[in-house]
Amino acid sequence: MGGAQVLIIGGGVAGLCAAIVCERARVSWRLLESSERIGGRVSSRIQDGCTIDRGFAVLLSSYSEIARFIDWNALDVRALRASARVWTGGRFRTIAHPLAHPAAGVAGLFSGLLSVRDVAALLPMAVGAAWGVPIPDPSARRSISTEQLLFKRGVTRNLVDSFFRPFFGGVFLDPTLGYDAAPFEWRLAMFARGRATLPRRGMGAIAEQLRLALPEHSRDCLVMRCGAQGIESGPNGAGWLVRDSSGGTHAAKQVIVACDALSARKLLPALPARRWCSTVTLVWKVKSANCPPPLRRPELLLDGTGRGPVNHAVSPTSVWPDHAPLGESLISGSVIDPAYCELSDADLEARCRAQFTAWFGSGVAEWKHMATERIAQALPRQHPEDLALRPIMHHAEGFWIAGDHVSDGSIEGAMRSGRQAAESACASLRCA
Repeated sequence: MGGAQVLIIGGGVAGLCAAIVCERARVSWRLLESSERIGGRVSSRIQDGCTIDRGFAVLLSSYSEIARFIDWNALDVRALRASARVWTGGRFRTIAHPLAHPAAGVAGLFSGLLSVRDVAALLPMAVGAAWGVPIPDPSARRSISTEQLLFKRGVTRNLVDSFFRPFFGGVFLDPTLGYDAAPFEWRLAMFARGRATLPRRGMGAIAEQLRLALPEHSRDCLVMRCGAQGIESGPNGAGWLVRDSSGGTHAAKQVIVACDALSARKLLPALPARRWCSTVTLVWKVKSANCPPPLRRPELLLDGTGRGPVNHAVSPTSVWPDHAPLGESLISGSVIDPAYCELSDADLEARCRAQFTAWFGSGVAEWKHMATERIAQALPRQHPEDLALRPIMHHAEGFWIAGDHVSDGSIEGAMRSGRQAAESACASLRCA
């Protein structure tokens, strides 16, 4: 096939952002995507009139990369409350962002969830996260775990286990609190400076908005169902040749490998193996009149006991009622413990239903199971030893690597890495 100045491998968030940067720089590009859809791990579907995301996720309004590529108004988002309700065994206790909800924050002190020592530890953390300068670097490495950092800051074991472990375990899909303190502090700042939001048309709307950011005339450059099979140097060492799954060959002066860590390693075996965090999200539907009261508010529910299997739950229809037909509500429960993730669909659904029955009572029997979404490689693990294995963006002359495994495991990280790789590729072309 004919060549392009930049060939992008992978049509996820990182690859789409790289394509937009090339288009804006008036650099010719082609993107190869092995599947029949764009967006990678960020997708949604419609089932029986319900909007179901592939795994529960939120978009933080404080993400700076979003504004570079997407119109927030066009994306149409609504925020969850800056608080959570924690199941401590027997009842829910509320913990709120002390700067966003001061009264609720004080109430947490009297609920037994927070101690005076916790308040003394949390307030400086909250103020620093909200107004500290500079903002923590998400690509940095502190070489200590988040659990070690929290204990060092004076947070009690009770609050670490009942709130930080399930809340940030849900963010990192890792209940161990073993992830590096640097990405934790960055996410703490992002939550402190913005709100967790859901797009009206589901998280898949992010990928669709990125696609729409490409001009109509350039969309033929998106080559679907066409995965990369191999990469080699071009004639006389000039540029690169990429072989695709249909037997074709694509020539390019610059190549950006913007697929996930596992796919990137198949193309580049020298890359170090990365460990992954998995998740299973189960979705149920219930008549809105029978939806448990705690799920009627746009607020996250956390399992503070650590007994699982559900780590966190929310009703997407409490944010966007039209995610389900009129008079019906959706309930989403996410599992992150690797042992539970290995259970069969039927066994896991039964155990989640039993957990919710303990939370909400016998009415859970009326819930209709809609979906079980398994994502085996949902996020690259981010323990200190994992971050030490991150590949550098500049792999070779005219060869770049992008994705959340290069920067940090988030939508923001994927966007940032795609942008930076494409900017570097375009700059190399200008200097050639």
